[in-house]
Amino acid sequence: MTFEADEVRELVECLYGAIDRRDWSTLEALVSPRVVVEVGSGAPIGWDAWLAHLQGFSQAFPDGHHVMEEVLVDGSHGVSRCRFVGTHRGDFRGIAATGTKVSVAGIHIDRFQGDALVAHRGQLDMHGLLRQLGR
Repeated sequence: MTFEADEVRELVECLYGAIDRRDWSTLEALVSPRVVVEVGSGAPIGWDAWLAHLQGFSQAFPDGHHVMEEVLVDGSHGVSRCRFVGTHRGDFRGIAATGTKVSVAGIHIDRFQGDALVAHRGQLDMHGLLRQLGR
């Protein structure tokens, strides 16, 4: 399938919009049940584990959202450079809520087949995030 850059850009925006709204049903509709997700240096995970990861993050940072700074498209791939901003209001990796407002850089590479996300690779500046939380 040939992708138009605007179509991929729209899918990327819809994907991160659904995550930011905690609209899990829309997110699930956008994601292939066979999606392969690589976050940081961890082993690849599937949809259920990724959803649990996203929900945990949203509980720790309930106002958290992505500020898209740049979206580049190459064929079926959308590459986004963004910032994740939010307030630490819940437990995060054993760190009790601090009330700290955080802003950390991230890079995502998303690959689509048709209207479905089939691969996600994400890097978030975890060192910077943990430093902002006093670790």
